[in-house]
Amino acid sequence: MNESSPAAGERARKAHTLALQRISRIGQATVAQEVGVSPATVSRFVSEPDGLERACKVLAAVGLKVVPVTMQCFPPEKVAIFMTLARDHLNYLQRPEQLAFEDDE
Repeated sequence: MNESSPAAGERARKAHTLALQRISRIGQATVAQEVGVSPATVSRFVSEPDGLERACKVLAAVGLKVVPVTMQCFPPEKVAIFMTLARDHLNYLQRPEQLAFEDDE
């Protein structure tokens, strides 16, 4: 088996660590109930090298990463546009009064 690229390997390690932390926080019994398997199955999946660790390596190898469900993804080019617009506007402002709507004056 070929070793994955260093970047993919690092993503896999981070995903594995994050997954283990979340499983520990939530509890294997809760995860098992949610997935519809026994707690022993979750325990084996988490602890065996062919389980969670390999799953994280597969995700990293295909260019995916594990992030918390609360995270949102945005295309970098769109974020760059918004940042440029915000920066331009903030550079234009000299005093707080410039933020007031004309109806407020």
